[in-house]
Amino acid sequence: MQYSKFFNEKLLMYSLFWAISFYICLEVFSRTGEYRKIDVIYTFLFHIPMIFAVTTHSGLFLEKILAKGRYVLYSISLFLLLVTTILVYHFTFNYLSSWLFEDYFLVGVYSNSEFLGLITIYLILGSSLEFSKTWFGEVKAKAKLAEVESEKVAAELKALRAQVNPHFLFNSLNTIYSEALKKSDKAPRLILKQVALAEEVEYLTHFVDLNKERLNEPEKVTFKVEGNPSNARIVPLLLIIFVENCFKHGDLTDDDSSIQIKLKLEEKSLMLYCKNSVFENPKGHTESLKSGIENAKRRLELAYKGRYSLDINSQVNFYETTLKMELS
Repeated sequence: MQYSKFFNEKLLMYSLFWAISFYICLEVFSRTGEYRKIDVIYTFLFHIPMIFAVTTHSGLFLEKILAKGRYVLYSISLFLLLVTTILVYHFTFNYLSSWLFEDYFLVGVYSNSEFLGLITIYLILGSSLEFSKTWFGEVKAKAKLAEVESEKVAAELKALRAQVNPHFLFNSLNTIYSEALKKSDKAPRLILKQVALAEEVEYLTHFVDLNKERLNEPEKVTFKVEGNPSNARIVPLLLIIFVENCFKHGDLTDDDSSIQIKLKLEEKSLMLYCKNSVFENPKGHTESLKSGIENAKRRLELAYKGRYSLDINSQVNFYETTLKMELS
């Protein structure tokens, strides 16, 4: 299917090329201002050696010899092609013309040097067609690759975001909260269920990298990690809420806009600092932002009560959060 499409495109391209060539040559060869039969015949015969030269050069020499870097062989082959094409030209007008059109006396009017110049022009035009076809093919291939990469990034980003689905977090919190109200033995176990901090840091890094991939100006995003997570553990999917808000509600359209994320790790403590420029008119974002922060606060209160501080600074043009936690 792919080969058939390629063949049809190439056939259409060269059909158009030879149609234009035939029209131009007919205008040149017609000396009376009108197209006579003999002019059409002469133009047809003239194109026989030209089609032979261009087809051989473009279809064989460029693809099979020059494209593989065999320059010496290409030079020899090109010389032989020029000589052969001149022979085809003389054969066409001295013998083939008499056999095909015996009622007309047709002779080649160009000398060998003149015809050699014409062959050179046609070879250059034919090569330009091949190079342009290759160039456009590469452009299409690059565009397709960029589209595939974009889809891949979007899919990975979607997968990451699915891990912090608000409904999942909300339902989990409700479960923990209900067990806590019942003073169930399950509550402490649910609250204290933790993962390695190193895994959370790696997850945040991937999340930020993926989000930067979809931005026009990724340099406006800074993400720094100081310290070593060591053997510390943390409640899973807690830090991502604050980081995700930076990208979800941040505005990077202004020249001085930015997203700043800093994670400082010490032996038994953690500090997460997030700051992002905000929309001038954030009407549609206030509720979802508030909901996410409230979920985070509830998880912090359940798992780190008395061992954390969360400062939020909301201004007209930026939103800033600083979370400090004592780790186990």
